Amino acid sequence: MILCLPFLMFQGRAQEAIDHYLKAFPNAELLEIMHHPEGTEIFDPAHQGDAAAPDAGTFPTGSITNPDTAAMETVVDWEKTLVATAQLQLGGQILMIQDSLVKHEFDFTPSISIAVVVESAEEFSQVTESLAEDGEYLMEPGDYDFAQNYAWVRDKFGVTWQVNHPHRTPAPEEAPDSAAHAAPARAPEWS
Repeated sequence: MILCLPFLMFQGRAQEAIDHYLKAFPNAELLEIMHHPEGTEIFDPAHQGDAAAPDAGTFPTGSITNPDTAAMETVVDWEKTLVATAQLQLGGQILMIQDSLVKHEFDFTPSISIAVVVESAEEFSQVTESLAEDGEYLMEPGDYDFAQNYAWVRDKFGVTWQVNHPHRTPAPEEAPDSAAHAAPARAPEWS
């Protein structure tokens, strides 16, 4: 079994997000991507029963399997190709990314964030500044008790990221004054 967290479902912006994350993260790698074929349609439950969509009322509310094609609308902007499935590797972890073929009213929420641990101040700045571009800081970058650099960022897609450049402690064999030889980055230990 392989557990892939998180699974990010976009609404027509997955390709844009993939391109943005490949730029934002050093060593990010797109492992796999499949696009929906041109002409793929997105079901919009809000337009069920519209005169423009005859027989749209036959689509069962809450169900997304085998939608009635008459209840669908064609995606017009094919410069933003819909992503059927993609795997983006960041720091050894896989993000699963796709575009939803059903319009929904929910979006990303900051109640769940993607945690990223970086190894240097330069990497911290690159990642946080790239993610904050056209987004916002939920916690400004800074030196906190639990990290030498930390920021909580909502990117332009609404995905939230907690970027942590942790404090370092010398390895046991190192002398107390040799903090320049820092331990490798790892998830923070919360107390």
